[in-house]
Amino acid sequence: MSLLQTTFNRFSKLPTTLAASAMLTACIGVAHADTPLGWIEKASPSAYTLGAMEFDLSIGAIVVNDTVDFLDIRDDLLAGTRKLEGDSGDLSGQNFSLQFGIAPMLTAFYSQQNQDFTVELGNIASINLLELDTALETKSTAYGLKWNIYEAGHSSNDRAWHAMSVELSKLENSSDDFEGKLDQIFLNNNTTVTFNQPQTFSIARMDDEALQAKLIYTWPVSSSLTSTVWAAYTDVESSAGTTSDILAASIASAFEQSFTADETRMQFGLGLNWQITERMPLQLSYEFINVTNSDTTVTSNPLNVLLPSFLRASNLSSQDTDTNHIFKGSLSYWVTPEVNVSFYGTVFTNQFLGVIPHFNNPLTSSFADNPYGYVGLSLGLRL
Repeated sequence: MSLLQTTFNRFSKLPTTLAASAMLTACIGVAHADTPLGWIEKASPSAYTLGAMEFDLSIGAIVVNDTVDFLDIRDDLLAGTRKLEGDSGDLSGQNFSLQFGIAPMLTAFYSQQNQDFTVELGNIASINLLELDTALETKSTAYGLKWNIYEAGHSSNDRAWHAMSVELSKLENSSDDFEGKLDQIFLNNNTTVTFNQPQTFSIARMDDEALQAKLIYTWPVSSSLTSTVWAAYTDVESSAGTTSDILAASIASAFEQSFTADETRMQFGLGLNWQITERMPLQLSYEFINVTNSDTTVTSNPLNVLLPSFLRASNLSSQDTDTNHIFKGSLSYWVTPEVNVSFYGTVFTNQFLGVIPHFNNPLTSSFADNPYGYVGLSLGLRL
């Protein structure tokens, strides 16, 4: 059964209550569903939707390196594992998001982030390594609809009001093959296999997709402070594997591994939006992710070939946790009523656990329980 069909069956019971609430709201009155003056949705989701035909675009960049080491997280990652060295833990990337108000209470959205995560491995004893990629290149996308089903206290856009929305989205992550070349393999019985031509191997087929349903509620705490809470249910399928172009069947079979997983995630979050001034919003948020009902299938290599640890199936699920805590912050400034700039940061207590599911592969799984984070800068446009 496909992910879409499976998730539709699971979600079929959930929207019944939501649809009933929406129909009741529609009978009471049509939601205004606009955003408060100076509002930016950067580090925290909100229940507000854009006005009809309103357009919101954000373009940004993220980075971590030895100069921009957010809270010394990169250094801690290197110190936490002997497998990594050099510039490991560096990250660079670009992202953009687009929102469009289809109707006063319905917003369509699309976001994409492309990131290069540096992985430089130390000495590998089981093979004679000639070349190895040094970055894991990943593309992440999210797209869907946000539907405002309730609001109250909306007299003008000068201050926040109560609002509730349902968000349905499709999430996808994919990474390019992480490749290397070798010319010798050292077997368990101390036998060395030498190749006349370098042989290519890779961690491949790294991708995942998910469907998510999220319920969001936003309300004013004071004239300048607004709070948001949300809960989400996500159904995920992910895959990864190893492969090679080695022709010797007894050795090639060792590199043919697959790792697939079906899992569900429960997510809960809290966000604050403080309009320091009309032009300067500060956002802070916390989200808890719990990975549940994980069903992993592993097809591993024969025992007569000792693969490097970053390819070995036994290295797949070394993390001892299925939860992640995510902290985000953003400080923005409206240069004009249509243009804004934002400086933001994100910290994960367990790296990309529950965020990029296919990172549960032998290469990244071994350090997935280490904290990680990055900072970013973005330019926004609203028309």
